[in-house]
Parts: sequence; C-alpha cells; structure tokens
Amino acid sequence: MEQSLASKILSKFGLAILVVALLDLAILNWWIFKKTPAELSSSKANSEGNVAVSPPPGVIFATPSPAPLASAHESPTVQPQTTQPRSQSQSQPVQTVIQKETQTIIQTAQKEIFIPIGSGSSKSSTYSDISGAEVSIDTNKYPPIDYMVFQASIWVTNGNGKAWARIINVNDNNPYYESEISSSSSTGEFRTSAKIPFQYGPKTYRIQAKTDMSDFAANVGNAMIKIVLK
Repeated sequence: MEQSLASKILSKFGLAILVVALLDLAILNWWIFKKTPAELSSSKANSEGNVAVSPPPGVIFATPSPAPLASAHESPTVQPQTTQPRSQSQSQPVQTVIQKETQTIIQTAQKEIFIPIGSGSSKSSTYSDISGAEVSIDTNKYPPIDYMVFQASIWVTNGNGKAWARIINVNDNNPYYESEISSSSSTGEFRTSAKIPFQYGPKTYRIQAKTDMSDFAANVGNAMIKIVLK
C-alpha cells in the first residue's frame, strides 16, 4: 500500500518536470524564431564579451575574403611611378640677382716736395743775384722726378714799373728762362713758373731779379722750388 503511494508521487513529480522542460523548450524556440540573424550575432558577441553595434535596417555587412598569399616563386610586381608636373605653388621661387657695378677710380697722388730758397730784393735793371737766396739740391737723392717749378711771392715797390725774378743753375752758370715770373703789383702776388729743365746730381740754385725802374725795387718773398715726383 505504501509502496504504491510512493510510486504515484514519483510518477507525478517526473511528469511535472517533463511538462516544465517542454514548456521551456517551447519558449526558447519561440524566442529564437523571433530574433533576426543580426540580433542573434549581436547576442552571441555580447555573450562572448565583445561589443557589437547593430546595423541599421537594410544594411548588410559583407565579410571580406582573405587575400591570397603570394607564391614563393612569384616576384613582386613593381608599379611604375609617374612623375607629375609640379604645380605653380610647388615650383622653386625665382631668385632675382642684381649685380651692382662698382666703378673703381684709381688716383695716383703725385708727391710734392717744397724746398725753400729765401727772400730778397734788387734795384738792378738787369738780372742780378739776390744775396743769400740760394739752395743746393742733389736730385740723385730723390725718387724719379717728374718736373720742377719755381714759386715765389713777387711785387714792385709802390707798384711803379714791373718786377721780374728767375732761377739760375750756379754750377753751370745756366739761367732757366722757363723759371721767369713777374708782377706789376705793389703787394705780393704768388706766381708759379713753367717747368724747369733739370739735371741729376748736386746743383746750387739761386734767385735773380730785376726791375723796370731802379728807384723802385723788385721784391721776392717766400721763394721755393717745388719738386714733383713721378
């Protein structure tokens, strides 16, 4: 009696478990049937720990096919490169070079040497020596000489008549007519003669002067010989 009651209880309990299992299976099938393939993929990815974004309706994702591996015997293909012409913005900037012309003016300054002779006066109507107005010059001691001139301040007393002056080479007793200067002024006027011919070597140069009127002397002051070097 007791064994029969236990058998009935076990049978009912097993039947209840079977009903519940069938009900769960039916619900699972209904849920699976309701889900779309995309939702199933999303649910699967979420279950595996991956985050997936559901595509919008009407969008189908294409699975890329794996690229074929190159064969070990195949050589790589080199694509030719086409050189594109540079645009205006890529071209190098044009450089404008302005060359300035420089004019070089060479000026050779002539060296001038002034050798004082002295001062004096004369009332002679013919050329006569002015005492003490002389100088010795050795032209060999100078660099090459270009020329020599006689310079002096000359005037006649009271401006009456006219005064003359010149240089004489005492050693050769040779008066230099090219050295002659003159003035009719009553005050000193600075005069420069023409170029004097000269000889190399030591020479003594002396001043000679004359006047038109013996009562009015010819005066010579600050006389000098200027040597211009080449």
